Amino acid sequence: MCPPRYLICMLLGLSSTNSVKIQEPIMQENTKQVYVVDDDEIFHFILKKMLEQQADNLEITSFLCAEDALAQLQDQPQYSLPSLIILDMNMQRMNGWDFIEAYKTIKPSLNQHIPIIMCSSSMDMRDMQKVQRTPELMAYITKPLDPMKMKVITDVLA
Repeated sequence: MCPPRYLICMLLGLSSTNSVKIQEPIMQENTKQVYVVDDDEIFHFILKKMLEQQADNLEITSFLCAEDALAQLQDQPQYSLPSLIILDMNMQRMNGWDFIEAYKTIKPSLNQHIPIIMCSSSMDMRDMQKVQRTPELMAYITKPLDPMKMKVITDVLA
């Protein structure tokens, strides 16, 4: 389990549990679910606000650690899998690359393709080249987010 971050979660109005439902859990028929896997609560808050400006048919589920996101993918009914996973590269305990390796083992049991966008502050060319060699990753965007990077996300969701 990931360590709770009570103070920051309280300040942002989020639950202090490891996985945080940011919108209503009841999905409308045309609602798309997005998993955000990042150990930075402020990034979750900013991304949620930016996505709300782009689309109103999203349910965003936040995970502060990759282990919780993998567990949710395994436990989630097939009909409610996410339409997109936004994954941080550098996290404590299990990083984005470890998540991808674990995801490869559960991917055959999922009934749909789930695009994954890796999002990181790293500008290292080796990371970008590794993303290109990783078929599970659809794109790589760097932090901080801006309108052009948000377009990459919304294009995947379209």
